[in-house]
Amino acid sequence: MDDRSRILLSACLGALVGGVAGYLFLTEEGQRVRERLEPGMDNVLRELRGLRSAADKARQAVGEGFKTVEDLRRGVREASPGWAGRPPQMY
Repeated sequence: MDDRSRILLSACLGALVGGVAGYLFLTEEGQRVRERLEPGMDNVLRELRGLRSAADKARQAVGEGFKTVEDLRRGVREASPGWAGRPPQMY
């Protein structure tokens, strides 16, 4: 996308956002729309916070899992220095 296209797209998006904001905040009908949307938006925000919390917990669990695997690998290397990652010799 060249610079002209980006500038035109940005101007159109800015005009659209400005028009919607003006409608919602400067008209009586917009105020009624906002009053109907606010409870739903509160629910959406609450769900997003819960999702973020779940993602943080999952990220923490993955980090702990990687740490455990690394600790196990380190313990195997230290416990069998003669093996050094090679399979034992068959008889």
